[in-house]
Amino acid sequence: MGSSSTAIAMNLQTPFQDRGTLQEKANQISLSDLPDELIITILSLLPTRIAARTSVLCRRFHHLWEASLSLQLISQDFPLSKIDHFVDMVDQALIRRSPSQPVQSLRLELSRYHDFHQCDPFVCSLLVQARSLDLRHLTIENLWNVVRVLPTIFSIDSLESLSLPIIIPYQFDGFPSGFGLTCLRSLSLRLYQVESAKLHQLLSELSSLEDLYLHIHSMDRVILSSLSSQTIRKLHLIIGTRNPECNTLRLFLPSLELLHLEILGFLHIHGEVPLLKRALISLYEVHAEDVISVTKMLNCISHVEELSLHVKEHWDEKNPIPSFILLKPGNDMPIFSNLKHLDLGLCFHEHNIEAVVLMLHKCPLLESVKLVHEIPKFHHTEVGIKAKDWESKLPLNADGNYNYAYCTNLHLGENRKELIELLRNRSTSKSCSEKTMCRHCC
Repeated sequence: MGSSSTAIAMNLQTPFQDRGTLQEKANQISLSDLPDELIITILSLLPTRIAARTSVLCRRFHHLWEASLSLQLISQDFPLSKIDHFVDMVDQALIRRSPSQPVQSLRLELSRYHDFHQCDPFVCSLLVQARSLDLRHLTIENLWNVVRVLPTIFSIDSLESLSLPIIIPYQFDGFPSGFGLTCLRSLSLRLYQVESAKLHQLLSELSSLEDLYLHIHSMDRVILSSLSSQTIRKLHLIIGTRNPECNTLRLFLPSLELLHLEILGFLHIHGEVPLLKRALISLYEVHAEDVISVTKMLNCISHVEELSLHVKEHWDEKNPIPSFILLKPGNDMPIFSNLKHLDLGLCFHEHNIEAVVLMLHKCPLLESVKLVHEIPKFHHTEVGIKAKDWESKLPLNADGNYNYAYCTNLHLGENRKELIELLRNRSTSKSCSEKTMCRHCC
């Protein structure tokens, strides 16, 4: 009996002993025990300048960083006195790279005050080498003469995403034509000057483009009247200045699902976006006369499921704009038959509260609404501006203020009815000190 018990005890101890041994072995595994492929993948997650420092760890690591799948060649990481070190890093990581070691991602940032980058052959040599390495993602920053190397950039047929620095008008006759880029799905452009014809030609040749980021820094010499593409699904458009001569933009984007607009002032935007599901719109320095354009735009996108609309008046407006939706005969508000989530950022005085109430009646499927009180940046001491005119008329929220209201479960009739009643009471009250809060508002 005793020997049997001893045997059982020995059998019970063995698994625990093995487990402890395995744990000790696991704790002893070092970076050097990992295969080269995994180490290279880890180094690809680091900035190239940092990854290069691992070359001093041991002989094995001396060249592993040079096979990184992602390169970030940033000249500003090096002081001017050691700029030759940057050139050496570029030479090791890219120029002398073997075609058997492809590069998936390249970020190239060259500051304007470095003499070497002013030589077009230097930049072209980098891009030509990247083309031979099956480059997929290219980002270029701080390259003043990017126009001169555009033909080389557009010759990299393997690109899936491309982000370019600001393209200035100097010597810019248009984008290259007759290129491949059949794999390009994401494009980011920042422009000082653009014409619809040139942009249309570019977009028409990008047969796989799905995501377009377009930042127009100046509208002074811009003629942008339309955007057209059969494939774009996401559009992020930023327009930084007003231009009275360019106040209409027509969209022909039958595949568009997400529209993100950031506009200084306002454009008359209309067109065909039948598949649009989400719209995120921010309007800055809006005047009272722009309200009609906002209403027309809402009619154009009335089929969305999510709508975020944030409007800030121009600093010289003496009073809040009466309403972003004209409450007048002949200016009927659209019916948002598919809208489920609404996010509004406005100066919520009584007229805009009335507009929200009207909108709740026009959104049969609405589930949540977020109202954020926003006012332009100015001093209320200016002549003609009264602080009380800009006070929020939103209901009291759970934080004890009137800066925002967030309500959910509005698809339930009683919840919607309660919110509408509360908003109406607030819009007719003469004081913003009413201590009333909707049970479904956060």
